[in-house]
Amino acid sequence: MNFVILITVFMILIFLPFIPGILELLFPIDDKPMSVRMDYSKDPSYFGSSFRRIMDSSISKGEFKEGRNEIKLSSVPESVVVIYGDFNHDGENFENIVLVSGDLISKYNNSFNKEIYVKGNAVFGGGSVIRAAAVDKNAELKEQTKIIRWLDVKGSITAGEESYLGVSVSCGEKLQLSKGCRFRRLFGNPILTPVNARSINYGSLKNGKNIGEPSIISYSDKIIKIINRDIKYEEPVIINGNLIINGNLEIKNEFTINGDIKANGKVLIDTVENVTINGNVVSESVISMKGNIKAVGDIFSQDEIYLEGVNIGSFNNFKSVIAKKKLTLGKSVEIYGFVSTEGIGIVEGE
Repeated sequence: MNFVILITVFMILIFLPFIPGILELLFPIDDKPMSVRMDYSKDPSYFGSSFRRIMDSSISKGEFKEGRNEIKLSSVPESVVVIYGDFNHDGENFENIVLVSGDLISKYNNSFNKEIYVKGNAVFGGGSVIRAAAVDKNAELKEQTKIIRWLDVKGSITAGEESYLGVSVSCGEKLQLSKGCRFRRLFGNPILTPVNARSINYGSLKNGKNIGEPSIISYSDKIIKIINRDIKYEEPVIINGNLIINGNLEIKNEFTINGDIKANGKVLIDTVENVTINGNVVSESVISMKGNIKAVGDIFSQDEIYLEGVNIGSFNNFKSVIAKKKLTLGKSVEIYGFVSTEGIGIVEGE
């Protein structure tokens, strides 16, 4: 009898951990999808918009007077210095949040150690350090300006040479980068790098038709072209469909693809001829695109990306350029949308 009781108790102990799972399977009470906030991942101006809402709410309630005020941004009250009108900042390092109702002009080597909200235009002198800033009009960063966290501007941004652009910089209009700028995440409409002196002309091959070169090879009879080796296109080519390569792809001449490029190896484009990519470019390795290149899709690499003479996306038709390890932008780059890297992002110098 005691043996039977021991076996019974033993079996109960074995099955006891499974009882909650069985009950949930039979009578689910947690079968709804998780509520996940997508604001941050979808909205490039998430930080700036959130900060503006808090500040504008206090302004509308009449809580701010000229000078020093208190505001509760999180769990701890913060001091806010309010300037009604324009403000020329010279020589003082601010340890408090700053709100300027007009324009802000700061001189060289100044520090803003808390958030800034400028409802007009902002000019930050060379060597300035800004923790985070929201600007309602346009912003100019002089050379060697440093953003610690984020900058969100409703108008345009001009970033001077050797500027450090923190974790996130976004604007509603043009984001003009200079040589030596370093970044992690950017959003602009468009993002621009210094223009090369030579002329850029995109799209001599349009709608899958050859305009100037009768020797173009077309794969119009294949929806997908799969190549299980390295391939180099040294003659003009048109491909109608997706191109999947289990190796490296090298393009050295005029090239048009009306589809996506997916490569397990490197994607190397280096030609003075026009290249048109009517799709996405995805690689498990390095992507290097240099020439007169028009891409209408996203560019993604698990390794590094180098771009020069590349136009991606179009006005208000935003695309993404994402490199896991490193992203280098050379001259004459125009990107409408997002740029992101987990590693190093830099604008190439001379």
